[in-house]
Amino acid sequence: MINLFILSLINVINCQNRFYYHDPSNDITKPRTHAKISDSDTHFDFYFEFTQDKKEVIMFIEIDKISYFSLGLGKSMSDADLWVFEIYDNVITVNDSYCVKHGKPPTDISSGGTDDLQLIGYYYNQNGKTGVKFKRLVSTGDKYDKDLVEGEAVEFIWAHGKTEANITVSNHGNVNRGSVLLNFTDNGGSNDVIIVDEDNTYYIHKWTNFVCWGIASDFAIIIGRYYKTWGYRTYLHGFLFILIVTSSITTAMMMLSTDWSVLEWSNFKEQSIKNLFHIIIFMIVTIFMIAQSIGGILYNYMLTTLKINQKVSLKPSIHAILGSVVYTLGKLQIIAGLFMDNDIRLMLILGAVFTTRLILEILYRKGSLVNLVMTGRREQHFNKVYEDGQNPLLDINNSEKDDSFVKKSSKLWCIYKNQVVDLSQMIHPGGNYIWKLIQGQDVTRYILGAYTLDSLNIQPYKHSIYTLKILEQYITGIQINQNLEFFINKDNRRVIKQLNETWKLNTISPYTDQIAYFGFVNEKYQFKNTLSGLQTFGLYFLIKSIENTSISTRQYTMVLSMTQQRIKYRKDLSEIFKKILSLQTLQKEIPKEEEYLFELPLIIKRYQSKNGFSSFIHNDNRNGSYSIEGPYGNNIFIENGNHIVCIAGGTGLFPFLDILEYQLKLTYHNILIKQFGQDAVQIINPRLIKNFKITLFLAINSADDLIGKDIYFTLLSLQSQLDTPNFKMIVKGNFKLKECEIITQRFNTQVFKTFINDLNAVSNFFICGPPIMNFTTEKILRDEGINNIIVL
Repeated sequence: MINLFILSLINVINCQNRFYYHDPSNDITKPRTHAKISDSDTHFDFYFEFTQDKKEVIMFIEIDKISYFSLGLGKSMSDADLWVFEIYDNVITVNDSYCVKHGKPPTDISSGGTDDLQLIGYYYNQNGKTGVKFKRLVSTGDKYDKDLVEGEAVEFIWAHGKTEANITVSNHGNVNRGSVLLNFTDNGGSNDVIIVDEDNTYYIHKWTNFVCWGIASDFAIIIGRYYKTWGYRTYLHGFLFILIVTSSITTAMMMLSTDWSVLEWSNFKEQSIKNLFHIIIFMIVTIFMIAQSIGGILYNYMLTTLKINQKVSLKPSIHAILGSVVYTLGKLQIIAGLFMDNDIRLMLILGAVFTTRLILEILYRKGSLVNLVMTGRREQHFNKVYEDGQNPLLDINNSEKDDSFVKKSSKLWCIYKNQVVDLSQMIHPGGNYIWKLIQGQDVTRYILGAYTLDSLNIQPYKHSIYTLKILEQYITGIQINQNLEFFINKDNRRVIKQLNETWKLNTISPYTDQIAYFGFVNEKYQFKNTLSGLQTFGLYFLIKSIENTSISTRQYTMVLSMTQQRIKYRKDLSEIFKKILSLQTLQKEIPKEEEYLFELPLIIKRYQSKNGFSSFIHNDNRNGSYSIEGPYGNNIFIENGNHIVCIAGGTGLFPFLDILEYQLKLTYHNILIKQFGQDAVQIINPRLIKNFKITLFLAINSADDLIGKDIYFTLLSLQSQLDTPNFKMIVKGNFKLKECEIITQRFNTQVFKTFINDLNAVSNFFICGPPIMNFTTEKILRDEGINNIIVL
């Protein structure tokens, strides 16, 4: 019996402020004086009246929510007497509480005080509204309660749950709360209410972060990613992110300044999961943002400086990786913030922005944004043509690479498809020092990804369609070597200097297992066969598959000397030459070169690589169609009396075959003139007469790699008949040759000095071979003070 009595007593104590709506004692009549606490997203009405003796206040709250809600005396939760109303099984309870910090407020009883609120009546979820009537003494004597004095201005704070599910006290977020200053005069009418704080700090924080991370960050990424070569790209990209960083940190500090106690561990661990996630992500983002901003400034310096810094060329760069991390974390923290407020509208806008960004990325990768991201202005230039020997770009390229280059940096030019491109207004994504390395050069092979810069230890990089279009935007109008009339239209015999047409593979003639001759034909066009090696030296074609667009475009040297007609002509010429020297009667006419040929020749070595062109065409048994564009290239000028040194490795021999063929014809001509005088001029006439000397250094793996040996071995055999020899050949290999000297050591300073009396007397050094050979050979020569070097 005693136990039952104690349990009943406890139940009475616990339920003194709890009863059901249908109870007869439920009083929901509203007191006479009204005040509108909030009339925005939340409709919060407050009614009150003092008893006649002014010792008690009867109050009534009506709110358009069915979650928990609270009303309290004070400026903020750092010092507030709170009246908290919670719902249990559709029954409303009231707790007299007091708080000194953010978080769930303790009841007065749990803090050692008293519960001084008496529930009089309520209704719950009537058309979405909840009403509660209660009373309290004006002065309770409890240290956790604040006095209610009639006629004074009283500061109130209010809050409610985020959703209908929050029926007990939980984190209300930064939106579902407010504070007012109320004229606490019981006059039976409607009293004035002053909104003390509409939480501008929160809205500034919310909207600033949404604009920064929801929109501006994507815009900054678009500028940095899609406009890579625009001169102002790094500045605008950096400015936007510095603005984002400073704005985010500033508004976050403003938010924390309203209640620093949230960072105390005892308060921090009591935060909701969403709030914890938001705060932690922000802390991480802040650290990364500061590091990224400092790194961005350094990265911009490395991009724009002309000092070689290969670290900036790493793909992907540390800056890009860290930027992706910051971007992702920034998105996560703004998403967490919007989830905390259940702001569906901004979530949808954020999703739309991100979806748009994703679509743009897909289109960018497919090359569909070419016109959109073009930033260069095609200025009106006159079409000036530099002919042989008049190209000032080569003078820049061959000059000392010292401080004088920096002074000329406003004239950073390169050549692409025989057009001079102005680089001075562009920023290379790998660093502007690359402009220094390619100044004055033909950059086609680098653009196509066939080669890397010999001085850099990085993999070749195939540039996108955007790179090609951007280069076109910066074309100066100055053309290189446009006087070469190469193609002829079969129908109207019109001369065409360059073509971009479809050619069909017609002939494949292997030289070795890995090297073959490929002949291409076109129904409309022929090409001139009478061009000398002086005219074709250094020229090339661009070729790509029509049927398989995944195969890379490649650049191959023009080798007219290796057509079947030219080979036959050289054979006939050699026989005629021998008969003339031996004074034999000629049984047939002196051979003449065919003026036009129909099969365009290329010599291609097979390399094993994914989507590699050489492997593809070597396996082409269907006589496929190919787009061939050209000829391009900066034709190299050779003067009378020059001594040129050609250093070749493997297939790097091919660019020199045409000039060696010209030297062979000139040698025939000179020997006949020596023997028979001017009467022999018309027997073998190379047309353009220029006497110069060639020294050829050739490194190969086997004698099978001696492609075109009928040219240079024949040329070697004629040297004894000249007053002044015009050709010398040194081969590096582990085999024997009777035609020329063989060495086994690599090409180095000692080798060059052994076979060349004076390196400084050489007019030009031409290097063509594997990238590592090109780099080491150029370095050897430059270490000896040689600057007149051209890498083909």
